[in-house]
Amino acid sequence: MVTIEPAKRRTADERRTDVIAAAIIEFATYGLHGASTEAIAARAGISQPYVLRLFGTKKALFLAAVTEVSEQIQALWERALLLVDPNLPPDERLYAIGSFYDEQTRDVHGMRLLLQSWAAAEDPDVRRLAHECMREMHAWVTRNVPASSTAVQRWFAFGMLLTVGASLGATEVAGTDEWARVFVNLPNE
Repeated sequence: MVTIEPAKRRTADERRTDVIAAAIIEFATYGLHGASTEAIAARAGISQPYVLRLFGTKKALFLAAVTEVSEQIQALWERALLLVDPNLPPDERLYAIGSFYDEQTRDVHGMRLLLQSWAAAEDPDVRRLAHECMREMHAWVTRNVPASSTAVQRWFAFGMLLTVGASLGATEVAGTDEWARVFVNLPNE
């Protein structure tokens, strides 16, 4: 006789994770004001009132999604740092850590959510979080790689270029379009 196990109930933390994953996609696509908590709930497989019970407001959910993407990026850098030769000069260490960012840019929704958050920075809460995320990212880099401020600035600038390139699908046309090659690869100089 075959017995069917009842579906395991998901914890509030597991549902919260599901909602944030769904929110990253919806907010990346439609922005803070265009995304709906109904669509996020449907994507996460739960009710819209439960989404609001978990997060309170749509903006709080947006902020949680942006925080999640920022934390994912820093976690990627942490993993990369463990694989990079600590004896490399600082500029080369930065480049080596940055080369792992390609892995993050494959998650186009995360990249687009960052762009959406910067576009929504007129809102003081969004701007405050954007400042906090950038402050933490900058602090991580300067704490872990003793590079010059110019090298750090260039590293972040190229990261921004990669973020835009990922959002635009530059890798899809890099074989035929020079602009796309520049957006997804360091130019040969």
